[in-house]
Amino acid sequence: MIGRAALETHMPNSSIEPPEFDATRARQYLDPESKEALFQQVRRFLEQSLLEGRFRANRPLPSSRHLAGVLGVSRNTVNAAYQELVALGLVESRPRSGLYPIAQPALEPRAIRGLQPTPRTAPVTTVPTRQVDWAAKLPTPRDADLPHAAAHADWTRYPFPFLPGQPELRTFPARGWLRALNTALAGPHLAASVRDAVDDDDELLVDAIRREILPPRGISVGSEEIIVTSGAQQALTLLAELLVQEGTAVAVENPGYVDAWHIFRRAGAELIPRTVDAQGARRDEDGSPTPSLVYVTPSHQHPTNVTLSYPRRAALLREAQLHDQLVIEDDYDSEVRFKGRPTPSLKSLDRTGRVVYVGTFSKFVAPGIRLGFVVADAALIAALRERRRYATKHPPGHLQRALGLFIESGEYHRSLRQHRRHLARKWEVLTASLEEHLPFPLDPPAAGGLSVWVGGPPEFDGTRVTELARERGVLVDAGERFYLADPERRHVRIGFNSIALEAIPRGIEILGGAIRDQLAE
Repeated sequence: MIGRAALETHMPNSSIEPPEFDATRARQYLDPESKEALFQQVRRFLEQSLLEGRFRANRPLPSSRHLAGVLGVSRNTVNAAYQELVALGLVESRPRSGLYPIAQPALEPRAIRGLQPTPRTAPVTTVPTRQVDWAAKLPTPRDADLPHAAAHADWTRYPFPFLPGQPELRTFPARGWLRALNTALAGPHLAASVRDAVDDDDELLVDAIRREILPPRGISVGSEEIIVTSGAQQALTLLAELLVQEGTAVAVENPGYVDAWHIFRRAGAELIPRTVDAQGARRDEDGSPTPSLVYVTPSHQHPTNVTLSYPRRAALLREAQLHDQLVIEDDYDSEVRFKGRPTPSLKSLDRTGRVVYVGTFSKFVAPGIRLGFVVADAALIAALRERRRYATKHPPGHLQRALGLFIESGEYHRSLRQHRRHLARKWEVLTASLEEHLPFPLDPPAAGGLSVWVGGPPEFDGTRVTELARERGVLVDAGERFYLADPERRHVRIGFNSIALEAIPRGIEILGGAIRDQLAE
C-alpha cells in the first residue's frame, strides 16, 4: 500500500500545473457515461502519459489533491488510480517525497569519501502514438472465396421464420431439461459437473450415447470409440486438423453444407464438388483428383433432404476401400423422419473402419447447447481427444452430465417422439400449403429432415424471392448460397423447425405472392 503522505505530497508551487501535465488531454480520457470505473479511466490516462514519457523521470507526479482538482474527480478516485500504477510497476513511492515514474534510475552508490549520492538524470523519450494495423497483421482467410450461408441472427423478429436450424421456443422441453440441469448439480452428480476432466468425457453421457442413441442407427461400439464435442462444428474442425493437410483433396456435396467447406478449406483442403441428384451425391467422372477424404450427409442431404440410395452407399464404401479413403458421415438429423424406416447409417455398413460418424444433439435438444459426438476407431478418438485438450479441454461438464441424465431418465426419447409428431404435422401442413400457393408444381418432397427444397422453372429466381419475402416478414434461404460450383438460383430452402404450426399457411401464402411478383418482374 502507498503511504498517505506519499499520495498527498505536494510539489513546490503545487497550485501551478506542471508543464508536462496536459489537463485538456486528460479530460478527454474521462467519460462519465462509460461503464468503465472512473478511477480506471484516470489510471489509463496516467499510464499512457508515463509510457509516452510525458512525466519527467526526476520529478514527482502531481499530488492526489492537485490532480483531483484539475480533473474534477474525488481524491479517492485519484488515489485508487495511483495504487494501480504502483501495482503495475509504473510508479514507485518514495517516503516523504511523493510518487515517481519507475523509469527513474537507481541512485549512484555512495562515494568512498562520504559524498551524498547524486541523481542520474535520464533523457525523456516521447513515444509516438500509433494504432495497430490489424489488416496487415491478420492473414487473409483461405476460405474468403467461399459462399456464406445466411445467419438470420434477428430471426425472432420475423412473424414467419421458415428456418431449419433454429428451435421453436415454445416446444423446447424446458421443464425436463431444467430438471436435468438441477439434478446434475446435486448429490453424486456435482463432482462430474464441476470438475476439470482434462481428457475425459462424462461417463454417464458416453454410456447413454453408446446404449440409447447409436443402436437405432445400427452402430455398436465401446466407450473408447466415442468422444463428446461442442457440437458438430467442433467435431468437423478437429477432424480437419488431424486428417487434412495442405492440398488434401476432400470430396463434398454440391449443393452442400457450407460450414463444412469453410472448415476443410481453412485446414488446407482442395474441395472436390460432387453433384447431388434424386439419389444423393454421385461420383462425378470429370477428371477431378481422387479424394483422400469424402464428406457426406447421407440420411437427409444438406440442403436438399434427399437420402443417399443404398446402391450409392455401397459404391461409396467400395470406392473408399479401393482408394484407401476415409469417409466422414455427418448424421445431423437422422432421427427426424416422417414416413418409412430410416435407412441404415454408413457406419453400420462399414467393415473396414473407414467411416467416421459425426452426430449432434443440436437439431432436437437445442443448437445453443452445443453438444455432439464422434464415433470412430479408438486410435482416431485418442488423437481427437489430445487435439481437443489443447483447444477447449472438454465441453462443459455440467451440460454433459445434464444431457446424460436427460437421456437416462427417458425424457429425451419421450420428448423426441412428441417433437417428431409435431414436425410431421408441420411437414404435412407445409407441403399442402406449398401445393396450394406455389404458381408451379411442387416436386415430391423428402419425407424427413427439417426443410423442403423447392425448385422452380428457369425464370424462377430464388435469390430475388428471398429478398421480396424478407420485406414481407417471411424468412427462407436462397438455394444459390449452398453451391460450391456452378451456382444456380432456381431453388429456395423452406425450413419448418422454428415456425409455429398455425403460422405456416399464412406464411406460405405470403411467400407465394412474393414468388408471383418475382416471376412478373
